[in-house]
Amino acid sequence: MSNVLELTIPASTANLGVGFDSIGMALDKFLHLSVKETSGTKWEYIFHDDASKQLPTDETNFIYHVAQQVAAKYSVDLPNLCIEMRSDIPLARGLGSSASALVGAIYIANYFGDIQLSKHEVLQLATEIEGHPDNVAPTIYGGLIAGYYNDASKETSVAHIDIPDVDVIVTIPTYELKTEASRRALPQKLTHSEAVKSSAISNTMICALAQHNYELAGKLMQQDGFHEPYRQHLIAEFDEVKTIASQHNAYATVISGAGPTI
Repeated sequence: MSNVLELTIPASTANLGVGFDSIGMALDKFLHLSVKETSGTKWEYIFHDDASKQLPTDETNFIYHVAQQVAAKYSVDLPNLCIEMRSDIPLARGLGSSASALVGAIYIANYFGDIQLSKHEVLQLATEIEGHPDNVAPTIYGGLIAGYYNDASKETSVAHIDIPDVDVIVTIPTYELKTEASRRALPQKLTHSEAVKSSAISNTMICALAQHNYELAGKLMQQDGFHEPYRQHLIAEFDEVKTIASQHNAYATVISGAGPTI
């Protein structure tokens, strides 16, 4: 086993409009981690970007917390580690920064705890912690993925879709929008007819993506009834960005994850 674990973990965009908590796609922004054992008495962190320098360096650090959680699950002890981090994934912007850190933490525990998890087991763990696979699945596997987490059986199922032959343009506001705040905007219930309609739109959109019919897929992405109508008012720039994108023949304009990135 090498003394250093090197990880390059992609950002992700979730939902793609109508695929709420199910569909996600990896993007070419990355979290880079270089991890090795340290002779110090606690975990150490070296940050190479301004955003990461905001992160805690004590036991409340998210990567530390998840890595220890995984180690405890498998009854292993982790050594004290030095984590060198560089990321161009903005924090709390809806581009999967927490999912990338979560997946990184699981791989750290797996490596230094010699747990020997398969990739599917990594996915299973990440989904159990996250609650849904839309960000963690593409973060682990890359590409475009649809997934489902069964709360009762604790099983995660995923299906890969061909990576769309399109460019993704993201508008990243300067302000944060925490996932918890964005979720509070959602209704607790939908009527049966509303749920059926949104489900039908989502199913058809996925088929359109699989057939590389991006014009139809984009049209359907913008007809979501699960979350977009309730979140758009939280993003002041949404209508303006959508208008500009339409003027430049974008297939669709949707919120990335919980926002505020568009």
